[in-house]
Amino acid sequence: MFIDRLLNQGNGPLLEQMLRFTDARHRLLTEDVVNANTPGFKNKDLSVERFQSLLRERVEQRESASPGSVRFDDIMANVQHPANNILFHDGNNRSMEQLMADSAKNALLHNMVVELLRKQFSAMEMALRERVT
Repeated sequence: MFIDRLLNQGNGPLLEQMLRFTDARHRLLTEDVVNANTPGFKNKDLSVERFQSLLRERVEQRESASPGSVRFDDIMANVQHPANNILFHDGNNRSMEQLMADSAKNALLHNMVVELLRKQFSAMEMALRERVT
């Protein structure tokens, strides 16, 4: 189908995977905030740097491959337990300020990707309309 070819050749699959990543990270950050006062709870997060590195490698592979042969849907960062926070007497390693900052950055990235996808779909819609007429 024509639309599938357009998506596979463009950045749609890459942007879709970025949305999946920001959604999964949002869930973990929300869980961290909810459990901020739970004794012994260890924060969980996804490594943005690792995820971006994996995406970068796949984009470089795509440049030398045939259109549609390189996929992005299998890329996802592993859940980590950040050790850079202060460990409190109750065994919790919370930092509410860091959690709020990470949540805000993640939301901004998510919104940017949604906007890029919206623009890409608008461009495809315009191209399809011109093709029909």
